[in-house]
Amino acid sequence: MMQISRSSIGAKLLGAFLAMAAVIALLGVYSFLLLARSSAMVIDTFDRPLMAVSYARAANLDFSQIEQRVLQRATAKRNERATIDQEIVALTSSFSADLAVAEERSTEIDERREIDWIKAPMEGWVAARHSGDSRKMYSLAHQIDEAFDLLVEYYTDHTFTYRQAAVDSIAQFRIVIGSGVVGSLLLALFATLFLTRKIAHPLAQAASAADRVAAGEFETQIPVGGSDEIGTLLRSMTSMQNNIRSMVDQEKTRAASAEGRLADALETSDEGVMLVGPDDRLITVNSQLRAYFPDALDSLVPGAPYRVLVAELGSMFEDRFEQETSGGTRISTEEHRLPDGRWVRISISPTSDRGKIVFVSDFTKIKEREENYKQAKHEAEAASAAKSRFLANMSHELRTPLNAIIGFSEIISGQLFGSAGNPRYVEYARDILGSGRHLLDVINSVLDLSKTEAGKMDLRLEQIDLREVLHDCAKMVADQCRDAGLRLNVSGLHDRIPVEGETAKLRQIFLNLLSNAIKFTEPGGEINVEAVQDDAQVRVCVSDTGIGMSPTDIEVALTPFGQVDNRLERKYEGTGLGLPLTKSLVELHGGSLHIESTLGLGTSVSVRLRRTTMGAKLGSLALAGY
Repeated sequence: MMQISRSSIGAKLLGAFLAMAAVIALLGVYSFLLLARSSAMVIDTFDRPLMAVSYARAANLDFSQIEQRVLQRATAKRNERATIDQEIVALTSSFSADLAVAEERSTEIDERREIDWIKAPMEGWVAARHSGDSRKMYSLAHQIDEAFDLLVEYYTDHTFTYRQAAVDSIAQFRIVIGSGVVGSLLLALFATLFLTRKIAHPLAQAASAADRVAAGEFETQIPVGGSDEIGTLLRSMTSMQNNIRSMVDQEKTRAASAEGRLADALETSDEGVMLVGPDDRLITVNSQLRAYFPDALDSLVPGAPYRVLVAELGSMFEDRFEQETSGGTRISTEEHRLPDGRWVRISISPTSDRGKIVFVSDFTKIKEREENYKQAKHEAEAASAAKSRFLANMSHELRTPLNAIIGFSEIISGQLFGSAGNPRYVEYARDILGSGRHLLDVINSVLDLSKTEAGKMDLRLEQIDLREVLHDCAKMVADQCRDAGLRLNVSGLHDRIPVEGETAKLRQIFLNLLSNAIKFTEPGGEINVEAVQDDAQVRVCVSDTGIGMSPTDIEVALTPFGQVDNRLERKYEGTGLGLPLTKSLVELHGGSLHIESTLGLGTSVSVRLRRTTMGAKLGSLALAGY
């Protein structure tokens, strides 16, 4: 628990409030005692003397009525005297009771003595009445009346004395309360002045000094305090001021060191750097930036207006960003060619203080590499176009004599103009026919692939039912599957499959996929064709249980003329154009081709095409028999 010293503010406040509390407590106790005393006086005044007076007068009145009844009896008839006697007895009893109450309410000795004196004449008056001594009765009655008058006078005098004492007590209470209130006010005023001098004034000085220190006036003199809490606060403020002054000095030293290191770093940088302050004037410019712009050396000095530099160098340093908020990160980047042929990239970005920092870097070599890349790309595109033109021309030039070879070999193998003589001629003619047809297929594939790569392949789009294409393809390869000992399964062709495309090219897509599946599947395996569709697309999956491929083999198979098995003694013959051409034809229809394969387990090729809406309702196809 914190201890309060005699010089602390808490002790001073406690002393002031204890003094005020003591004065208020004394006034309260005195007021309570005086009010109790006044209350007792009021009770004694109104409950005793006044009631005693009232009952004394009542007893005197009873005695007067007794005297009247006695006189009435003297003149009354005989038969009325009994009633008057009863009234006299009742009044006598009332007289005794009232006199007893008056005696009980009497507080002074002379009052009691006078009451005792009245009792004796009253007894003599009663005896004289019974004896019929009217002269004695008259004399005693006169004494009794005088005694009652004297008794009432006693009561009146004593009541005035009590009233005067109560008035004096109330006046004394008023004086004491007034004095107490004035004393309390003086004490409060003294406490206020004391606390103002000891607390408020030092606190005001401390607050003023704190405001000046907060404003940067670190040399402000902080007043010296005493041994109380305010003195402790002022000493803490002095210590804080010294710490702040020390930290500011350290920060200035650190800032100067950082500025020096920054200046060294900027000077050794390969990039030109310029820092512009929020007042739109240059703060620092390194020598590399001056080397880029030797004609603007007068404008590339600290303190020079940035707008003058913009006007001198044109749009090269114009701000291309909108500084929406302080410390924004939007950057303006421009590329310019200097008069000496070099290319520079100028980047202007905002700083947190609403200034800007400018970087100028030489990217001539990068620009040269870009130009070389563009030239190489142009040459590659030209070479690709020349290749496509060469392939198209060569395909045309090769197909003309090849058609003659195929035609003549068909005539010889068919012996249309008579027997060839030696059967080997017929066999040779058939070999020539097969090789010619194979070579024609290769030439047609090369021509189609070159057209797709050159973007010159045209589609005759029409609304077709893909079921018919798949049905035709399945019928065309059904005999090959049987000859190869393979099972062909087709599913998903019960509902129409509306797509937009060219029937011949779609047929070519799926025949190529089926031919590959037959070629790379061992006898006893199976080939599956499954069509799945939703509102947006159609997916046709051609899968087999053949030899499969690795991920690397898939990449090779999708490359034109790529051979997964590239040995001279390879088992599976082919030109390597089937899958690349199929993929190109699928993409030509706006679709996609995806291959999933595992070595030894088989391959699955999925073709996705856009589904369209067909107006005519197509009937179902009979697909049994594969």
